[in-house]
Amino acid sequence: MHTHVMEMMKDLIEVPLASMPFKVAELAKRRWMAGSEDGPLVQLELLDDGKRGIIFAIMARDGSGPLRASFLTMLLLEDTIATAQEPFGVCSGDATVTIYRYVDLTSVSKDQIGRALTNFAHLADVVLDDYLSSQTALTSE
Repeated sequence: MHTHVMEMMKDLIEVPLASMPFKVAELAKRRWMAGSEDGPLVQLELLDDGKRGIIFAIMARDGSGPLRASFLTMLLLEDTIATAQEPFGVCSGDATVTIYRYVDLTSVSKDQIGRALTNFAHLADVVLDDYLSSQTALTSE
């Protein structure tokens, strides 16, 4: 399954979907990034179970913007691990806020991956803005 998804992601990089508002770039052998500097950088990371991936976006609480670190690395750096994973999870620590969701990749198409990344970017923009805005409101009171 990893080979199939990696081939689709290579194709998504080389022949972007017209419906995607941003380009996709490969960050590592099993990790890709999509987005722009003015919004969340959405990443897809393949999991070792051979069936799932995780889509996530990480924003710094200090206002410096989106982070490119691996989701798994960020979990090790944060003390808080989210337990609610439906329809998405949030990992909120002192330095960062991460939103994520697991995706079944066993029979996914290039269009479905593109749509999942685009939809998640919109969701992440709203959810992360809520977290970061509420943090700003709390510190200004």
